[in-house]
Amino acid sequence: MPRDHFYYKRKRYAVIDRVILGRKEFLISSQLSTGVRRRYLAFDRISGPYGELRVLQFLPNTRETWKRVRLLQEIAKRCPELPQIIEFHRHKDEIIIVQPWIEGNDLAWWIERMRRKERQRIGTPEALRLFRGLAHALRGLHHRANSVHADIKPANIIVSPNSRRLMLIDYGSAWQVEETVSRMEGDGQSEHYAAPEIIAGSKRVDFRADYFSLAAVCFEVITLEVPYNGLGGNAGSFAATNESESLYIPPSNLSRESDKLPRSTWKALDAFFEQALLLAPDGRFDKPAEWLEAWNQLASLARQPPRLNFINQWIVRCLGWLSRGQQE
Repeated sequence: MPRDHFYYKRKRYAVIDRVILGRKEFLISSQLSTGVRRRYLAFDRISGPYGELRVLQFLPNTRETWKRVRLLQEIAKRCPELPQIIEFHRHKDEIIIVQPWIEGNDLAWWIERMRRKERQRIGTPEALRLFRGLAHALRGLHHRANSVHADIKPANIIVSPNSRRLMLIDYGSAWQVEETVSRMEGDGQSEHYAAPEIIAGSKRVDFRADYFSLAAVCFEVITLEVPYNGLGGNAGSFAATNESESLYIPPSNLSRESDKLPRSTWKALDAFFEQALLLAPDGRFDKPAEWLEAWNQLASLARQPPRLNFINQWIVRCLGWLSRGQQE
């Protein structure tokens, strides 16, 4: 009799479908995303002593997709921030990617609970450290696969509880740069986080679209506000560019940690986000090395303690004198 459920780590999962890939049967439990490039949570009954949870991602069966998936598999082996590809198969008129299920909550979950003060805020230094790692992973995707992820949003970024890193999931909207002219309608349009050129339906989209999206998500983690007064990339179509950019407020004016970092660090932060979040792609970072170096510098600066002003320095010295006097 076919199984209608399975157990994993003492939790019961319903079975809504099953699929045979190679010599394995995967029990499909739930649909994680819809559309042409849909994703499912499934149970691999063979792997591991008790089986393993997997994510099955369905992609169109084309020669270009097959080549790209093979390349993404090699890139992900060297980048722990990118979803690993365990195996992939041609199945009817689609290609199915098998990936590990990553335990942990996505950033959308964290941001919502930080807004409601149900979870401690992710501090600015920690946020910059986490996003710096993600920026380097994206560089591998851009450089070696010549692909734009194009769907960077909080719901597609998992906060890994064990490794203290961010993991970018879902290759479904990733395009090779030369294929962006023929992308499907709706691809990469992730609410407020998509770059303005994607929302506007530009025929040519390159790596700078990912620069915008990653900066927009990091901006929200630091400030708990979506840039451009909540419009994000939609600000590009809101009105004339100069009017839209007037809605932009730098993170130093929104963060509650303005007194926890040196002014020089906030100045560098403001300059970085102002450039990375420009509505026109030509104004963003042109060279990947420049973009990565900016992330490296921010992460380094954020680790430096704030400098005390003259009055606070005097108080600290007085306390030191009193402490030494008591010891004597």
